[in-house]
Amino acid sequence: MKSAKSTGRRGRPHSEEAGTVRISPRFPSSTAALLEKASAFRGLTVTGFVLEAARVAAERVIAEETRWQLDEAETRTLLGLLSNPPKPSAAARKAAALADADVTIRS
Repeated sequence: MKSAKSTGRRGRPHSEEAGTVRISPRFPSSTAALLEKASAFRGLTVTGFVLEAARVAAERVIAEETRWQLDEAETRTLLGLLSNPPKPSAAARKAAALADADVTIRS
């Protein structure tokens, strides 16, 4: 019976995920040893361990940078502004008009 995974160059399995890329970081030997030890504890290859850790860290950074976390007072203030927004000032109307216009910056 043939394996479900086909192999590529040097007998390495092709990735099952389309569009994968290879990244080859260089680590200090002390970091490499730490990664090898940690991955062994988890029963993973170093590559699998690093991929999972990097994915989790990337998701955390994206969540921190794209979501607001407001306390109760901030939430009340925001909800109040959304339900009863202030009237735009002359400066705000001018900025909105500029945003709609074609702007050319001359040096």
